[in-house]
Amino acid sequence: MRLGLSADTYRWIAYPWMRADRPAFRASSHYAPHILSVDPPNAEADVPNWLLDRVVAHGLNALTMDLGLLGSGDRAAAFGARCADAGVRLLGSVSVDLVAGSDRWGRPSAAAPRARFDPTKAGVLTSGWIGDSESSIAVTAIDLAAEAGAPILSLVHGQPDRPNRYSPRPVLDDQLQRIESNVRTLLPLAAETRVTLALEPHMDYRCAELVPIVEAIASPHLRLVLDVASPLAVTEDPLDAARLSAPYVVATHLRDMRVQALTEIATGALFHTPIGEGHVPVDQIMATLNDLSPDPTAITHCLKIVTRPEHDVETWLGASLATIRDYASLNASRGAA
Repeated sequence: MRLGLSADTYRWIAYPWMRADRPAFRASSHYAPHILSVDPPNAEADVPNWLLDRVVAHGLNALTMDLGLLGSGDRAAAFGARCADAGVRLLGSVSVDLVAGSDRWGRPSAAAPRARFDPTKAGVLTSGWIGDSESSIAVTAIDLAAEAGAPILSLVHGQPDRPNRYSPRPVLDDQLQRIESNVRTLLPLAAETRVTLALEPHMDYRCAELVPIVEAIASPHLRLVLDVASPLAVTEDPLDAARLSAPYVVATHLRDMRVQALTEIATGALFHTPIGEGHVPVDQIMATLNDLSPDPTAITHCLKIVTRPEHDVETWLGASLATIRDYASLNASRGAA
Protein backbone atom coordinates (compact mmCIF):
# COMPACT_ATOMS: atom_id res chain seq x y z
CA MET A 1 0.00 0.00 0.00
CA ARG A 2 1.34 3.41 -0.96
CA LEU A 3 0.84 5.69 2.03
CA GLY A 4 1.39 9.42 1.84
CA LEU A 5 0.60 12.81 3.25
CA SER A 6 -1.66 15.67 2.19
CA ALA A 7 -0.06 19.10 2.47
CA ASP A 8 -3.29 20.32 4.08
CA THR A 9 -2.25 18.47 7.22
CA TYR A 10 0.24 21.25 7.89
CA ARG A 11 -1.98 24.17 6.85
CA TRP A 12 -1.50 26.06 10.14
CA ILE A 13 2.28 25.63 10.03
CA ALA A 14 3.33 25.77 6.38
CA TYR A 15 0.78 27.73 4.33
CA PRO A 16 1.92 31.39 4.25
CA TRP A 17 -1.67 32.67 4.37
CA MET A 18 -2.67 30.48 7.37
CA ARG A 19 0.48 30.25 9.50
CA ALA A 20 -0.33 30.57 13.17
CA ASP A 21 2.94 32.40 13.83
CA ARG A 22 2.11 35.31 11.50
CA PRO A 23 0.60 38.64 12.67
CA ALA A 24 -2.50 38.18 10.50
CA PHE A 25 -3.41 35.06 12.46
CA ARG A 26 -3.99 37.19 15.55
CA ALA A 27 -6.96 38.80 13.80
CA SER A 28 -8.61 35.42 13.25
CA SER A 29 -11.04 33.75 15.63
CA HIS A 30 -8.61 30.90 16.38
CA TYR A 31 -6.43 30.29 19.39
CA ALA A 32 -2.67 30.11 18.92
CA PRO A 33 -0.99 26.69 19.22
CA HIS A 34 -0.35 25.37 22.72
CA ILE A 35 2.43 23.12 21.41
CA LEU A 36 4.30 23.16 18.10
CA SER A 37 6.42 20.04 17.62
CA VAL A 38 7.97 21.10 14.30
CA ASP A 39 9.54 24.34 13.14
CA PRO A 40 7.74 26.04 10.21
CA PRO A 41 9.44 26.69 6.86
CA ASN A 42 11.97 29.52 6.90
CA ALA A 43 10.54 31.14 3.76
CA GLU A 44 7.53 30.75 1.48
CA ALA A 45 9.68 29.30 -1.30
CA ASP A 46 10.76 26.51 1.04
CA VAL A 47 7.23 25.14 1.57
CA PRO A 48 7.36 22.25 -0.97
CA ASN A 49 10.78 21.07 0.22
CA TRP A 50 9.68 21.42 3.85
CA LEU A 51 6.61 19.28 3.13
CA LEU A 52 8.74 16.65 1.39
CA ASP A 53 11.01 16.50 4.43
CA ARG A 54 7.96 15.84 6.63
CA VAL A 55 6.88 13.01 4.31
CA VAL A 56 10.30 11.40 4.56
CA ALA A 57 10.48 11.95 8.33
CA HIS A 58 7.27 9.96 8.80
CA GLY A 59 8.43 7.11 6.57
CA LEU A 60 5.82 7.83 3.89
CA ASN A 61 6.20 7.62 0.11
CA ALA A 62 3.68 10.06 -1.37
CA LEU A 63 2.81 13.75 -1.14
CA THR A 64 -0.28 15.51 -2.46
CA MET A 65 -0.25 19.30 -2.72
CA ASP A 66 -1.56 22.25 -4.68
CA LEU A 67 0.91 22.58 -7.54
CA GLY A 68 0.58 26.35 -7.40
CA LEU A 69 3.07 26.17 -4.52
CA LEU A 70 5.71 25.16 -7.08
CA GLY A 71 5.40 28.36 -9.08
CA SER A 72 7.27 27.90 -12.35
CA GLY A 73 7.83 24.90 -14.60
CA ASP A 74 11.55 24.91 -13.75
CA ARG A 75 10.83 24.72 -10.03
CA ALA A 76 8.24 22.01 -10.67
CA ALA A 77 10.79 19.91 -12.58
CA ALA A 78 13.43 20.36 -9.87
CA PHE A 79 11.01 19.46 -7.10
CA GLY A 80 9.71 16.47 -9.04
CA ALA A 81 13.28 15.23 -9.39
CA ARG A 82 13.84 15.61 -5.65
CA CYS A 83 10.66 13.63 -4.95
CA ALA A 84 11.82 10.88 -7.31
CA ASP A 85 15.22 10.73 -5.62
CA ALA A 86 13.48 10.36 -2.25
CA GLY A 87 11.19 7.61 -3.56
CA VAL A 88 8.14 9.84 -3.03
CA ARG A 89 5.27 9.96 -5.50
CA LEU A 90 3.99 13.49 -6.08
CA LEU A 91 0.27 14.02 -6.63
CA GLY A 92 -1.08 17.41 -7.65
CA SER A 93 -4.20 19.43 -7.04
CA VAL A 94 -5.59 22.72 -8.31
CA SER A 95 -8.53 24.85 -7.25
CA VAL A 96 -10.74 25.57 -10.24
CA ASP A 97 -14.40 26.53 -10.68
CA LEU A 98 -15.78 23.54 -12.55
CA VAL A 99 -19.26 25.06 -12.68
CA ALA A 100 -18.13 28.20 -14.50
CA GLY A 101 -20.22 29.17 -17.51
CA SER A 102 -18.70 29.07 -20.98
CA ASP A 103 -17.75 32.75 -20.85
CA ARG A 104 -15.76 32.33 -17.64
CA TRP A 105 -14.44 28.85 -18.36
CA GLY A 106 -12.90 29.84 -21.68
CA ARG A 107 -11.29 27.56 -24.25
CA PRO A 108 -8.20 25.61 -23.12
CA SER A 109 -5.22 26.44 -25.31
CA ALA A 110 -1.47 26.21 -24.94
CA ALA A 111 -1.29 29.65 -26.57
CA ALA A 112 -3.65 31.23 -24.04
CA PRO A 113 -2.32 33.66 -21.41
CA ARG A 114 -0.90 31.68 -18.52
CA ALA A 115 -2.42 31.61 -15.08
CA ARG A 116 -0.41 31.77 -11.87
CA PHE A 117 -0.64 31.10 -8.17
CA ASP A 118 -0.17 34.13 -5.91
CA PRO A 119 0.20 33.19 -2.21
CA THR A 120 -0.49 36.80 -1.22
CA LYS A 121 -3.96 36.42 -2.75
CA ALA A 122 -4.66 33.08 -1.06
CA GLY A 123 -6.79 32.85 2.05
CA VAL A 124 -9.44 30.87 3.83
CA LEU A 125 -12.03 31.95 1.24
CA THR A 126 -9.79 32.35 -1.82
CA SER A 127 -7.57 29.85 -3.60
CA GLY A 128 -4.71 32.12 -4.72
CA TRP A 129 -4.98 31.00 -8.36
CA ILE A 130 -5.30 33.88 -10.83
CA GLY A 131 -6.02 33.57 -14.54
CA ASP A 132 -7.99 35.14 -17.35
CA SER A 133 -10.25 32.07 -17.35
CA GLU A 134 -10.85 28.98 -15.27
CA SER A 135 -9.54 26.76 -18.06
CA SER A 136 -6.26 28.70 -18.13
CA ILE A 137 -5.80 27.85 -14.45
CA ALA A 138 -6.46 24.18 -15.15
CA VAL A 139 -4.12 24.16 -18.17
CA THR A 140 -1.33 25.76 -16.15
CA ALA A 141 -1.75 23.17 -13.42
CA ILE A 142 -1.71 20.31 -15.94
CA ASP A 143 1.54 21.66 -17.39
CA LEU A 144 3.05 21.92 -13.89
CA ALA A 145 1.99 18.34 -13.16
CA ALA A 146 3.69 17.16 -16.35
CA GLU A 147 6.88 19.11 -15.51
CA ALA A 148 6.96 17.71 -11.98
CA GLY A 149 6.20 14.15 -13.04
CA ALA A 150 2.96 14.11 -11.05
CA PRO A 151 0.75 11.44 -12.66
CA ILE A 152 -2.51 12.64 -11.08
CA LEU A 153 -4.01 16.12 -10.87
CA SER A 154 -7.03 16.55 -8.63
CA LEU A 155 -9.55 19.19 -9.77
CA VAL A 156 -10.88 20.75 -6.56
CA HIS A 157 -14.06 22.74 -7.07
CA GLY A 158 -15.11 23.20 -3.45
CA GLN A 159 -14.84 26.82 -2.31
CA PRO A 160 -17.33 28.74 -0.14
CA ASP A 161 -18.03 31.28 -2.89
CA ARG A 162 -18.73 28.71 -5.63
CA PRO A 163 -21.98 26.94 -6.44
CA ASN A 164 -22.54 23.54 -4.85
CA ARG A 165 -25.27 20.94 -4.82
CA TYR A 166 -27.33 23.04 -2.39
CA SER A 167 -27.13 26.26 -4.41
CA PRO A 168 -30.45 27.32 -5.99
CA ARG A 169 -28.77 28.69 -9.14
CA PRO A 170 -27.74 27.14 -11.34
CA VAL A 171 -29.87 24.15 -10.46
CA LEU A 172 -28.04 20.93 -9.63
CA ASP A 173 -28.63 19.27 -13.01
CA ASP A 174 -27.17 22.28 -14.79
CA GLN A 175 -24.19 22.34 -12.43
CA LEU A 176 -23.39 18.73 -13.21
CA GLN A 177 -23.77 19.31 -16.95
CA ARG A 178 -21.33 22.21 -16.74
CA ILE A 179 -18.81 20.09 -14.84
CA GLU A 180 -18.98 17.39 -17.50
CA SER A 181 -18.71 19.89 -20.36
CA ASN A 182 -15.80 21.78 -18.82
CA VAL A 183 -13.82 18.69 -17.89
CA ARG A 184 -14.21 17.29 -21.41
CA THR A 185 -12.31 20.30 -22.77
CA LEU A 186 -9.26 19.40 -20.64
CA LEU A 187 -8.98 15.76 -21.66
CA PRO A 188 -7.01 16.23 -24.91
CA LEU A 189 -4.24 18.02 -22.98
CA ALA A 190 -4.41 15.44 -20.20
CA ALA A 191 -3.91 12.66 -22.77
CA GLU A 192 -1.09 14.55 -24.45
CA THR A 193 0.78 15.13 -21.19
CA ARG A 194 -0.15 11.73 -19.71
CA VAL A 195 -1.67 13.33 -16.64
CA THR A 196 -4.74 11.69 -15.12
CA LEU A 197 -7.32 14.25 -14.04
CA ALA A 198 -9.38 13.39 -10.99
CA LEU A 199 -12.65 14.86 -9.79
CA GLU A 200 -12.58 15.27 -6.02
CA PRO A 201 -15.91 15.47 -4.17
CA HIS A 202 -14.84 18.21 -1.76
CA MET A 203 -17.78 18.82 0.56
CA ASP A 204 -19.63 20.16 -2.49
CA TYR A 205 -21.06 17.16 -4.40
CA ARG A 206 -21.87 13.55 -3.64
CA CYS A 207 -19.91 10.72 -5.15
CA ALA A 208 -23.29 9.56 -6.45
CA GLU A 209 -23.37 12.77 -8.53
CA LEU A 210 -19.78 12.81 -9.82
CA VAL A 211 -19.37 9.10 -10.59
CA PRO A 212 -21.93 9.30 -13.44
CA ILE A 213 -19.83 12.11 -14.98
CA VAL A 214 -16.74 9.90 -14.94
CA GLU A 215 -18.77 7.07 -16.46
CA ALA A 216 -20.33 9.31 -19.13
CA ILE A 217 -16.95 10.71 -20.21
CA ALA A 218 -15.44 7.22 -20.12
CA SER A 219 -11.84 8.33 -20.47
CA PRO A 220 -8.83 6.60 -18.88
CA HIS A 221 -7.56 10.13 -18.13
CA LEU A 222 -10.45 10.95 -15.77
CA ARG A 223 -10.79 9.32 -12.37
CA LEU A 224 -11.72 10.20 -8.77
CA VAL A 225 -9.94 11.20 -5.59
CA LEU A 226 -11.97 10.10 -2.57
CA ASP A 227 -11.82 12.18 0.60
CA VAL A 228 -13.33 9.67 3.00
CA ALA A 229 -14.92 12.28 5.31
CA SER A 230 -16.29 14.70 2.73
CA PRO A 231 -19.52 12.73 2.12
CA LEU A 232 -20.68 13.65 5.61
CA ALA A 233 -20.98 17.30 4.55
CA VAL A 234 -23.38 16.47 1.69
CA THR A 235 -25.52 13.91 3.54
CA GLU A 236 -23.97 10.88 1.88
CA ASP A 237 -22.91 7.74 3.70
CA PRO A 238 -19.08 7.50 3.45
CA LEU A 239 -19.12 3.73 3.03
CA ASP A 240 -21.77 3.90 0.31
CA ALA A 241 -19.67 6.56 -1.40
CA ALA A 242 -16.63 4.27 -1.30
CA ARG A 243 -18.55 1.33 -2.76
CA LEU A 244 -19.90 3.46 -5.60
CA SER A 245 -16.62 5.18 -6.49
CA ALA A 246 -14.21 2.27 -5.92
CA PRO A 247 -13.83 1.34 -9.61
CA TYR A 248 -12.55 4.86 -10.39
CA VAL A 249 -10.55 5.86 -7.29
CA VAL A 250 -6.85 6.56 -7.90
CA ALA A 251 -6.13 8.23 -4.54
CA THR A 252 -7.74 8.90 -1.19
CA HIS A 253 -7.51 11.52 1.51
CA LEU A 254 -7.75 9.73 4.83
CA ARG A 255 -9.21 11.65 7.76
CA ASP A 256 -11.87 11.25 10.41
CA MET A 257 -14.72 13.26 11.87
CA ARG A 258 -16.99 12.96 14.86
CA VAL A 259 -20.67 13.59 14.16
CA GLN A 260 -22.64 15.27 16.92
CA ALA A 261 -26.27 15.13 15.91
CA LEU A 262 -27.49 17.60 18.51
CA THR A 263 -25.59 20.35 20.30
CA GLU A 264 -26.59 22.66 23.14
CA ILE A 265 -27.87 25.16 20.53
CA ALA A 266 -30.05 22.50 18.86
CA THR A 267 -27.95 22.04 15.72
CA GLY A 268 -25.74 19.26 14.46
CA ALA A 269 -21.99 19.62 14.09
CA LEU A 270 -18.92 17.87 12.63
CA PHE A 271 -15.62 17.80 14.51
CA HIS A 272 -12.27 16.62 13.15
CA THR A 273 -10.53 13.89 15.13
CA PRO A 274 -7.49 11.66 14.77
CA ILE A 275 -8.30 8.67 12.57
CA GLY A 276 -10.08 5.99 14.55
CA GLU A 277 -11.67 8.36 17.06
CA GLY A 278 -14.52 9.64 14.90
CA HIS A 279 -17.47 8.18 13.02
CA VAL A 280 -15.95 7.72 9.55
CA PRO A 281 -15.45 3.94 8.98
CA VAL A 282 -11.96 4.44 7.55
CA ASP A 283 -11.01 0.78 8.04
CA GLN A 284 -14.11 -0.45 6.20
CA ILE A 285 -13.60 2.10 3.42
CA MET A 286 -10.03 0.93 2.87
CA ALA A 287 -11.19 -2.68 2.85
CA THR A 288 -13.95 -1.82 0.38
CA LEU A 289 -11.52 -0.12 -1.99
CA ASN A 290 -9.21 -3.09 -1.67
CA ASP A 291 -12.04 -5.45 -2.61
CA LEU A 292 -13.77 -3.44 -5.35
CA SER A 293 -10.99 -1.51 -7.06
CA PRO A 294 -9.69 -3.03 -10.30
CA ASP A 295 -6.13 -2.39 -9.03
CA PRO A 296 -6.03 -1.59 -5.30
CA THR A 297 -2.23 -1.51 -5.29
CA ALA A 298 -2.35 1.53 -7.59
CA ILE A 299 -4.33 3.64 -5.08
CA THR A 300 -2.32 6.20 -3.13
CA HIS A 301 -3.67 6.83 0.37
CA CYS A 302 -2.72 10.25 1.74
CA LEU A 303 -3.41 11.23 5.31
CA LYS A 304 -5.15 14.60 5.57
CA ILE A 305 -5.17 15.22 9.29
CA VAL A 306 -7.05 18.42 10.05
CA THR A 307 -6.71 20.00 13.48
CA ARG A 308 -7.64 23.30 14.97
CA PRO A 309 -4.49 25.40 15.24
CA GLU A 310 -4.28 25.09 19.02
CA HIS A 311 -3.74 21.32 18.72
CA ASP A 312 -0.36 19.82 17.89
CA VAL A 313 -0.68 18.30 14.44
CA GLU A 314 2.26 15.93 15.00
CA THR A 315 0.40 14.27 17.87
CA TRP A 316 -2.71 13.78 15.76
CA LEU A 317 -0.70 12.65 12.75
CA GLY A 318 1.34 10.15 14.75
CA ALA A 319 -1.79 8.61 16.29
CA SER A 320 -3.54 8.50 12.90
CA LEU A 321 -0.55 6.88 11.19
CA ALA A 322 -0.40 4.16 13.83
CA THR A 323 -4.11 3.45 13.32
CA ILE A 324 -3.84 3.35 9.51
CA ARG A 325 -0.85 0.99 9.68
CA ASP A 326 -2.86 -1.28 11.98
CA TYR A 327 -5.70 -1.25 9.43
CA ALA A 328 -3.25 -2.07 6.63
CA SER A 329 -1.76 -4.96 8.58
CA LEU A 330 -5.20 -6.35 9.34
CA ASN A 331 -6.24 -6.15 5.68
CA ALA A 332 -3.00 -7.81 4.61
CA SER A 333 -3.50 -10.68 7.06
CA ARG A 334 -7.05 -11.17 5.88
CA GLY A 335 -5.84 -11.29 2.29
CA ALA A 336 -3.20 -13.86 3.18
CA ALA A 337 -5.77 -16.01 4.90
